[in-house]
Amino acid sequence: MKHDPSLILTEDVDGAPVRIGAAVMIVRTEPDDPITERFLDRVGVVVALVFDDPSRQYPADPLIQVRVHGVGEDLFFAREVAAVPQGHFIAFGSSSST
Repeated sequence: MKHDPSLILTEDVDGAPVRIGAAVMIVRTEPDDPITERFLDRVGVVVALVFDDPSRQYPADPLIQVRVHGVGEDLFFAREVAAVPQGHFIAFGSSSST
């Protein structure tokens, strides 16, 4: 059996691009970005940081696990999430604060 070296952390990590519990919006950064359409432009909450290759990724380059209410959870690169201003309405996977 092969040992899985991945780290899945549900606590803040100094040097990580986001904090656990932070509100983020899923964004497309490139025209051919394969982000699942059901997550695109939705606001969610960071629930974990995933380091597939901890020796190379830790602490600044994790995959970011985001939960979007009513949609589910998925992993995103830091470039695919944008910070949402504090106080932004986050309910039912809202896609904007209008």
